[in-house]
Amino acid sequence: MRKLFVGAICVMAVMISCKQKGQTAPADSAKDSVTAAVIDSIIEENDTTPLPMFLTGGDGKYMHMLYWTNIEEPQRSEGDEDYFDDWHKRWELQEMFRRNAAQYTNLLHGEKIVKVKFIDEVLKDPDGNTPSIGEIHGREEIPALCARYDYANAKDKTEENRGLVICTDSYLSSRKRLAVKSCQADNYQYPKLPADIVKQLETQYGMKAQISYKTCTIGDSIIVGAIEFKGEYKDAPKDKYDADRKSALAVEVLVDGGKIYVLEQIGYYDPEYGASWNADADGYIPNDIEAAFEGPKGLELCYTHGAPESFCVGMLFPRDNKLIELEYECYHSMVDEDIPVWKKDFAEMDKLYHADEYSDSHVKFTKWAHCYIDYDNEWIWLRDNDDKNGAFFIRKDGKLSLIAIENPRLKPSKCEKDGITYLKFAGSAGGPSWQQEIYAFKNSKLLWKLNVLEVEGEIEECALNGKAISKEEGRAYLDKIPQSQEINAYFRDIETKE
Repeated sequence: MRKLFVGAICVMAVMISCKQKGQTAPADSAKDSVTAAVIDSIIEENDTTPLPMFLTGGDGKYMHMLYWTNIEEPQRSEGDEDYFDDWHKRWELQEMFRRNAAQYTNLLHGEKIVKVKFIDEVLKDPDGNTPSIGEIHGREEIPALCARYDYANAKDKTEENRGLVICTDSYLSSRKRLAVKSCQADNYQYPKLPADIVKQLETQYGMKAQISYKTCTIGDSIIVGAIEFKGEYKDAPKDKYDADRKSALAVEVLVDGGKIYVLEQIGYYDPEYGASWNADADGYIPNDIEAAFEGPKGLELCYTHGAPESFCVGMLFPRDNKLIELEYECYHSMVDEDIPVWKKDFAEMDKLYHADEYSDSHVKFTKWAHCYIDYDNEWIWLRDNDDKNGAFFIRKDGKLSLIAIENPRLKPSKCEKDGITYLKFAGSAGGPSWQQEIYAFKNSKLLWKLNVLEVEGEIEECALNGKAISKEEGRAYLDKIPQSQEINAYFRDIETKE
């Protein structure tokens, strides 16, 4: 379910949420007055002592500070009165980080600090468009709107020095950094919160705890954890889009000197299946505290919230019995993404095709697809509008190679046997003649190419890798090849890529 965003800048009702859609809770202005005052005060201070940020992506060479909204300032227009102020505050927060991007030189790793440097911003993809926003990509080839960072010293670029939180010198010099110790065991389980804390919150909410987690300790005595409550949370604000929707309750908990601070997390409750807060996850997933500081106005905590389909980053501020949340963004964690193909790639493939002696100068490719002839290579299939002409390419180490050409007579199929994958083209050569062109691949490499001309089922001519071979040799190769099958591919328009 969509988390309850309590920060004044964190209202996401009209944004595409990475969390399970459908759960919203209208803000109570009186209830959130303290939250709004704290957040506004923090933002006012942000330009002189910029808050910590997070490196949540990368492209194999640089680390990324991912953005969450367009860099252009939003303009008020008719119909967005209910949302504009929140949109603009989100943009203002991002702009503060952008203005101070070069000041983020400290990457926190455990208790040590590794020096990093700002490189540049990624504002356009190779096609000249705005890259994806608010998404963490599993493929390094897919650009995202972001600032890019590198290690200041090349020798520090090791797996052991990876971290999430980056800070400015001014922030670190004005705060005392506190040690954070995870309570997670080797089996990834957490111990329970102390029974008296659980009992006190059960009494406060009039609900029984389903499960509790003691996730970490901060400094010498601060305890952090979470509680998921049983059953329906009947005191939750009603969903203005679905009045009959039932809510569940979990709370993030911080205990400092006997004082308890909580952040309510509203989920969805189903009487049959139970409670959920995130898509593809059963039960509540607690936050992780990545760094903690004693600031001039109290504790300041850097947190992340990881779920199967999302990754949230932000700050928590224990104030007046509440954990006040300043969520920067809830990024969508992308999975099973296609490798991008850019305009320059299409231009190169078109050039390779038309330079081939067997190409048709009149052919114009209008659609493309990734297809899986084998699983060792990246295959790109181009076709014309009528699916009569096509071409198969392999891209390896950034270089495109034309492998085979499809024409109205020779249609493609594929098959596999004994670890060898075959790309096969077959069709009538006129009258009783039948023509085949077969490519064999193993371990991402082309083993051989066979051309066969049959007349009434008997081999008339055959060649291996362009050199003539005997009919007997040709038959031996053909006998190795199993029955082929159609190549499945989802084609997209080259112009729009959709």
